[in-house]
Amino acid sequence: MTTATLDMMTLNTWGFRWPLARHRATRFDRLQRHLSEDQYDVVLLQELWAGAKTALGDTGMVWTGEDAQTQRGVRMVESGLGVKVRRGLSRSVGAVRELVRSFSHHRGWDRVKTKGIFSVEVQTSQGPVTFVNTHLQAQENQARIRRTQLDEVLEALDQTRTPVVLAGDFNLFDRNAEDRAAAASLERHGFRDASLSLDRPDATYLSANPYVPERDDHRFDRIYLRDGARGTDGRQTRLTAESVHVIVDHTAPFSDHEAVAAKIRIERD
Repeated sequence: MTTATLDMMTLNTWGFRWPLARHRATRFDRLQRHLSEDQYDVVLLQELWAGAKTALGDTGMVWTGEDAQTQRGVRMVESGLGVKVRRGLSRSVGAVRELVRSFSHHRGWDRVKTKGIFSVEVQTSQGPVTFVNTHLQAQENQARIRRTQLDEVLEALDQTRTPVVLAGDFNLFDRNAEDRAAAASLERHGFRDASLSLDRPDATYLSANPYVPERDDHRFDRIYLRDGARGTDGRQTRLTAESVHVIVDHTAPFSDHEAVAAKIRIERD
């Protein structure tokens, strides 16, 4: 059996301009410095609205898959979703066009956005891995819409044979029965929660964060892994989380959400 590893991070950047978000320039400056430390291979970002990609500046990483944003019939130009990769990895990464799409169902404020999924394929020494970036409907009382959106994600991925890393802001409330059912549907489709696999179900939307108005903590930001399909040669590529941790610094936060970083092991038997 041969192996490789990829280091990744996911973050809801809270990338709106004021007054919808606060201190974007200073927060993005901190995020830019963090990404410039060259510790990640792949970074999945959400809420990159209102010029946020430009505001983020030069991180030493490369935006990838941007050509899919203008694909005919795909309304994803302002999806708020973006993927950055390590500069040396960028030539081996490309958009998966059939996995770049907006959701059919939205509610409330989310109706003016184009949330959906944005996917890229990363070539590794153990074969390709598909990274899927998503951001589901907000607010606890919209759990049925979230479930419908997640059904769209799973249907889109139904024919994907490569191993899949599905990550982003799922807005799932553990106390909500509909959201718990949505998480269970991911398991039925072969996805494993990377944090739970390591017994690290740490919250990512924290009341202690100075930008969070909530009294309760929630684990909105997640990373799910699914192994690849077995090939005609009988071999299979498997994904395992070697580590997962939530990056918390409330003296200098990146966002109202905390970032989640992980090391993913890729094994081909």
